[in-house]
Amino acid sequence: MSLASEKKFITEEEKNTLKEIQLKTQSLVIELGEIELVKLQLNKRYDVAKTFLDNLIKEEENFNQSIANKYGKATINPETGEITVLG
Repeated sequence: MSLASEKKFITEEEKNTLKEIQLKTQSLVIELGEIELVKLQLNKRYDVAKTFLDNLIKEEENFNQSIANKYGKATINPETGEITVLG
């Protein structure tokens, strides 16, 4: 009695389906990698924008303080530059 096993193969259609699944998986991995890269870039942009906001707030506070020191408590019309001293 022979114990040699016979080699078996999937059908051509099954082989094509397997290749298609593998290609889709590779495409998905690439897509997820690109999405992750975009997320990292957005996080960097967000950090830069937060720093810009912090600096802008400080700049505004310094400006307001210098105006208050010079004119006292006042409001300013940004279009005309007219100062209205309060109280």
